[in-house]
Amino acid sequence: MPKVLVMTDSETATGFRLAGVEVREITADKALLELAQVIESEKYGLVLIDEALLADPNKAAARQMRGRDLPVLLSMPSLGATFTAESDATAYMKRLVRSTIGFDVKLD
Repeated sequence: MPKVLVMTDSETATGFRLAGVEVREITADKALLELAQVIESEKYGLVLIDEALLADPNKAAARQMRGRDLPVLLSMPSLGATFTAESDATAYMKRLVRSTIGFDVKLD
């Protein structure tokens, strides 16, 4: 049975591991090589790739994916790529939670 894999940085990996998802911690310079190995392994049905590591995995792996249906490659937003020191990550998360569940949640 095909499995799910998340390819991300070490900071984000912990959350996915806590959710029970298989994770590979990689760096941007090794992302393409790792993705090629994952595709060739034929063990995975879905591969989520942090956009900070590889912005467009489908385009990057087009040659390896030729003639294959699996794995499905999805780019996922990266908080590390989204926020700089001047950005307000708290405000972003607040808007995200509000749009998802319809109200604000405040924890003290």
